[in-house]
Amino acid sequence: MTELELLEKYEPVLRFAKSERFFPMAVDAYVQGCSLFASGPQGVMELIPKNDEPLITRIGKLKSDQFYLRFINKTLNDSDVWVWLAVLSALGIAAGGFTAGAAGVETALIVVFIAGSILFMLASPVRLRIIPAAAAALFFITLEIVPIWFFLHRSRYISIAVEYFILLPIYLVVLFYLSVRTMKFILEHIIPEGPGLVMDVLSQATEKIAQEAYLKYMNILETNPQPVYYGRVLYETDDKSNHWTILQYHFFYAFNDWRLAANGMNHHEGDWEMVAVYLKNDDPYAVLFSQHGAGDIKKWGTVDVAADPNGEKTTHPLVYVALGSHANYGKPEVIRSPTIYKAGRIQQILFWIDGLIHYIFLLLNPNQKARQIALKEIAEKGADLLTQDAFAHLHDETDHFMVSLPMEMATGDGYRAGYRSAFLHERMMKSESYLKRRKSDRKTTRPKMNDWKRNFMNSEPDWVQYKGLWGVKSWLIEESGPPGPKWDRPRKDQAGVNERMRWGKPLIWLAELEKS
Repeated sequence: MTELELLEKYEPVLRFAKSERFFPMAVDAYVQGCSLFASGPQGVMELIPKNDEPLITRIGKLKSDQFYLRFINKTLNDSDVWVWLAVLSALGIAAGGFTAGAAGVETALIVVFIAGSILFMLASPVRLRIIPAAAAALFFITLEIVPIWFFLHRSRYISIAVEYFILLPIYLVVLFYLSVRTMKFILEHIIPEGPGLVMDVLSQATEKIAQEAYLKYMNILETNPQPVYYGRVLYETDDKSNHWTILQYHFFYAFNDWRLAANGMNHHEGDWEMVAVYLKNDDPYAVLFSQHGAGDIKKWGTVDVAADPNGEKTTHPLVYVALGSHANYGKPEVIRSPTIYKAGRIQQILFWIDGLIHYIFLLLNPNQKARQIALKEIAEKGADLLTQDAFAHLHDETDHFMVSLPMEMATGDGYRAGYRSAFLHERMMKSESYLKRRKSDRKTTRPKMNDWKRNFMNSEPDWVQYKGLWGVKSWLIEESGPPGPKWDRPRKDQAGVNERMRWGKPLIWLAELEKS
């Protein structure tokens, strides 16, 4: 059996969540749409000589790690738009004042505010949802306050008795109802966006960038309609003379939109993930799954595999890919715990803030069920009230009251890539049981084909040697693009970068995962 046939025999089946927007793609299609930037003096020196080679060839010849690729080039600072807005606003205010005096000026200012808000929503790099949510809350508050003017100004057409004994009680009832609705709206749509808004402001991969990346990836799918993996076969012998064959399947994604897709934590351009099948003396031994820079292991006897049309087991492991983050799991998983991801200091602070939001949201929510959940948690947890894992155990309908960060969702109820089988018998979970409908039903475009396009890379193509980042560099490490499949992320306390353990020392990686 050839190495390519061996890869095909054990190639995994990837099951994605329903609202996943990014799938394994060809590296050259991504790089073709990128720009290359230097992130340090060595990188600048290497970029000075002009080079007309295709970028996919050029990056493999770079010696330094001081580079990053940018998939979405920012076009958010179109000064002409704002100049025209300022000019037209000045003319409108002048015309309003000339024709209608103070009332005309006020009307023109309102129009300018609305136009400026619309432009800001279209151009802003921060979270788009918070602006319309805040505008809606302002609208609710306005509806509450404006009627007060009516009661402060006597009307000659309505008697005092009608005004204060009929209209005022009706207004108070309506005011109470609108106040409750406003509070609920703010708690559900504005406050929960706070941690994500902070991260978007600090990050180089905002919600708007994520949406533009999706649109660009949609165009790539038109000419690249097939999911892609990069396969690699390694041979090792351990100290007990056992012969190991390691089959690695590397997957590249254009964007990690974990925060936007599933209330997760980080956003970044580019995403490298891997699944590895280990054969011990030619028999399948274990499957290793990459997860947030680390990994997990399942012994072969416990691995879910696809079935053939007759219902018989095959040698294709089922892999459940987490929504947005693309971490790999051996079974359907929904995890609400920050421990799955090694957060930076700023992100840890945001976890704690998010814990506060949980309790405020639940305690003040007009929904009786939500308040009962909060009171029960307070009674049971006591001193552990604000721990990061406080709500990790909640499931199904109770999760609809939550805004937890992060949430890892590997439900498997969406697109399926790989071996075609009697997949109706494969396990899965429903995304809508854990996400609000606007997230679980968001628009997505999937590859038109389900069969794998296989790329054999034992000869290590030039781009594998690229040591820079496969996405924008951010001063927040967790928000930067990832290094390639061969290299570790550069560290401040060392010169250059090290080779990934899972690439160069796969048996050591296996041993470490078995210990943990």
